[in-house]
Amino acid sequence: MSLAGKVAFVTGAAQGLGKAFSEALLKKGAKVCLSDIQVSQGETTLAEFQRQYGRDSSLFIKCDVTSPKDFEKAFETVISCFGGLDIMVNNAGIANEHNYALMVNINLTGVITGTNMAIDLMNREKGGRGGVIVNIASTAGITPEAYFAPIYTGTKHGVVGFTRCWSMNPYIAKMGLRFACLCPAFTDTQILCSTITDYPEDAQKIIQQVGINKVETVTEGFMQLVEDNQCNGAVMVITAQNGIQYHRKPHGISRM
Repeated sequence: MSLAGKVAFVTGAAQGLGKAFSEALLKKGAKVCLSDIQVSQGETTLAEFQRQYGRDSSLFIKCDVTSPKDFEKAFETVISCFGGLDIMVNNAGIANEHNYALMVNINLTGVITGTNMAIDLMNREKGGRGGVIVNIASTAGITPEAYFAPIYTGTKHGVVGFTRCWSMNPYIAKMGLRFACLCPAFTDTQILCSTITDYPEDAQKIIQQVGINKVETVTEGFMQLVEDNQCNGAVMVITAQNGIQYHRKPHGISRM
């Protein structure tokens, strides 16, 4: 997929991986809607991007992914400002075993809501332009090694399963859509820095053994999923030890 002129919607884009994904898309000529619940940080990020890539390159919308109404308003703004949608990135997520209801709503329900609404907008059979939906999960969604975070692990397994099921839908070729899932291990972002001290000592040893991904490496993998039109159904795993790998070879239902 050539990204020049394409329109992307990225949740959790104020900082961390969402910000990095957004900037990578901007560098390739895409227009990006940054969405986040953190308004101050989001506006700071927007100002930074507009200085570097132009005022028409991006916009920021406050969007709580647990709120379908917020999503609806955000998508309406994207269509109004940019004329369509080509790339949906469901990136927003938290790690909070104590407030598990909120975590399930953000990590799993938010991904489902964002995906389903994006499908309605992007579906060629409904007047959309087609495109790609990338859902951000975790290596915890592949193997249950993060025993210290069972609910987080459950949400990420849900994201992987949900994304794989959509990629196998026999009608997505007509819809002009493809789906991919990014599963990075521990990554050097705010979500890790803010929670790592909450983990038990033996869990911290696991993190040290697995290693911590660089944001740049995860962003490189993300861009492969976005740009490779044959990556329908791809589940990409990224670890500091082994780099970028596909958990399952893309089955390529969609050819765009």
